[in-house]
Amino acid sequence: MSNEELKRKYRWQCRRGASEVEVVLYAYLDNHFDDDSAENQARFESLLACQDADMFEWFTYRSEPQDDEMREYVKHVLQLVAHGKG
Repeated sequence: MSNEELKRKYRWQCRRGASEVEVVLYAYLDNHFDDDSAENQARFESLLACQDADMFEWFTYRSEPQDDEMREYVKHVLQLVAHGKG
């Protein structure tokens, strides 16, 4: 599947109940997904499989994922989104 096809698929999965979660997911998908490593692009699908309530806690810095790999990935995404495009 091409990046564009993946992004179309993921765009639907970014729709969530909490706008705080959507803002982070869409910002990463729109501004950073294409330039990120293949490993991180694959991790995005795992992130989308997480519960909204968990992502809300992670994205508002109230808690962190228990899984080490997911914790590092969430930190990575938040850093990219916090610093904008460049």
